[in-house]
Amino acid sequence: MKKVALTSRDVPDFTVTPMAMPMPLPTPTRGSGERGTERAEQPECQPLAAVINGVPEPAPSAAVHRTLMNKNEENRDDQTVVTEILTSYPKGRAAHVLQGVSKAVRACAGGFMTTGGIDGPSTYTEVKPLPAPRAGQEALAYQVTGAFEGPDVPLVFQLVRTGSTVVVFYAANYIDGKTPEIPALLATAQAAKLP
Repeated sequence: MKKVALTSRDVPDFTVTPMAMPMPLPTPTRGSGERGTERAEQPECQPLAAVINGVPEPAPSAAVHRTLMNKNEENRDDQTVVTEILTSYPKGRAAHVLQGVSKAVRACAGGFMTTGGIDGPSTYTEVKPLPAPRAGQEALAYQVTGAFEGPDVPLVFQLVRTGSTVVVFYAANYIDGKTPEIPALLATAQAAKLP
């Protein structure tokens, strides 16, 4: 998996660095160093909580994790920072990840709550689909809005499947509540490296 993960050579505008995992994706109530233990109170929303935890369901047989930071935006409060999770599955299992998440996006449009996190319950007020990147064999994108202290925080996810591999891209905006953008070139560059 490490051989096909994105590098700074593949996306020259970004600095790509490895992440130690497993751990959940950073959220406003949790740093990036705590293992994901949150469970959705509504079972139909668990696929969304699993991705937030940094461990999509079903669990992959292998995974690598990267942080991608836009070099052209260094020292800016709104610098684009994207987390990548590249996962591999036994034959036929990768499609189940996108199927489960897609179903959860529709079922949980009104939001959901999670429990079991280190900082207590988390509330997500809205889930909505976003335009999917044109990459891989199938792709989807969605936004989860977190209701925390201060303004709501939009969390954006892109999932792209190529064969038995699923890549998850994640970005959040803690500054002004606007939906963060994940550059489409990341998904297309990663898909191009996959067998």
